[in-house]
Amino acid sequence: MTQIAPTSQLAAYEAAFASSMRALHLESATRFITALSGGPDSTALTCLADLYARSHGKDHQAVIVNHNIRPNATSEAVRVSQRMKNRDIASQILTIEGKAPETAVQEWARHQRYAALTKLARQQGAVLLVAHHQADQAETVLMRLAHGSGVVGLAGMRGLTRRDAVLVARPLLDWHADSLVDVLGLLDCAYEDDPSNQNSQFERVQMRKFLRDAAASGALLNDHALRLGRAMQALSDYMDRASLTTWQAAMSRFSTGHAVIDVDKLSDLPRFAWLYRMRLLIRQIGGRAYGVSDVALTGLHERLLAGQNSTLGGCQFVKSVRRGKAASFYVVRELGRTPESVNVAADDDVIFAGCWRVRTKQAGKLVHAGALANSDDGTASTVWPADIASLPYVVRRAIPVIITLDGRVFYPQLIGVNPAVTSMDTALSAQFLGR
Repeated sequence: MTQIAPTSQLAAYEAAFASSMRALHLESATRFITALSGGPDSTALTCLADLYARSHGKDHQAVIVNHNIRPNATSEAVRVSQRMKNRDIASQILTIEGKAPETAVQEWARHQRYAALTKLARQQGAVLLVAHHQADQAETVLMRLAHGSGVVGLAGMRGLTRRDAVLVARPLLDWHADSLVDVLGLLDCAYEDDPSNQNSQFERVQMRKFLRDAAASGALLNDHALRLGRAMQALSDYMDRASLTTWQAAMSRFSTGHAVIDVDKLSDLPRFAWLYRMRLLIRQIGGRAYGVSDVALTGLHERLLAGQNSTLGGCQFVKSVRRGKAASFYVVRELGRTPESVNVAADDDVIFAGCWRVRTKQAGKLVHAGALANSDDGTASTVWPADIASLPYVVRRAIPVIITLDGRVFYPQLIGVNPAVTSMDTALSAQFLGR
């Protein structure tokens, strides 16, 4: 059954969705993947995105991630997929093989879901569409307010972000949930009811009930939260523009996965701008999903001004050139006591350590180069290739290396380190995402 609902109301929704896509500057994108849970929000997004793709000559498919958390998860995923196929919407199911933990299940599921979806999107060169809407934004802002987030956190979700080398778009952020249910009614399309949405042990469910109760009593907390989010987005954007020139003069990022900052040149940067910029840099180098707190950043600020080496948020700050008390610092990924290790298949495309996109023609184990060292003084079990031997040890030890199944070692062919490498047609290609 094709998606046909000859009503002016549906046409208006289609036009509004096309406008949302234009606002995100997605006209030039040619392929879209919609994350489909089967609930009303993602089902409506799937239908709207497919109508948009058909009318604009784009490719589109829905992808259902089966986490295997609930006993009926597999049958539900099959039912959702069949529902889409009945509407001539291409779909596929991605099944998570790992076992869910006993605690923090939602966080685990979210990480697994995005890892699977972004990997598929990278392989297909697609934009990933997710169905967060107006109420989700209000909940996010208020939850972050409750946790003491600063300006960037209170800005809520952005309409367009990048995750694991993939554009992630949220075209429904300005849409009301009732409008999405209305779209499904016009299309005569059923949807699933996720029981986890009623589980009060989850923070988002608690916030949703709080907002619902507040609205019932006449309070406009939802609207206030949305206004706060928009104001913080505007302030965040202003901080970004106002601090950019000073930051660029003081900081250099390199394709080798590190940065160099000159503390002296940041002396005129207002404290809130310093915290804003440094939090972003730490996330880019450290590869973690969430930023560090203002309190931790303030301590880092004091240590750097005193010329002291430091660690924070998965990053090391290692002094390079001493000038009085202040100094220039290398900012590199902290390997910790147990450096990360990932098994990869031939022709794989993976995100390593949260900040590297690695494509390899060789199956084996992906590790940091520091894992090859056999002593703390930097002596390595393998001679460093000429392309990276001139890099400081703290820098080169954090870059990716493949140890193949037969024991051979392949170092990354990093564009910008080896000028002769201009394509990904090598045994191992590593792209630093923080750049």
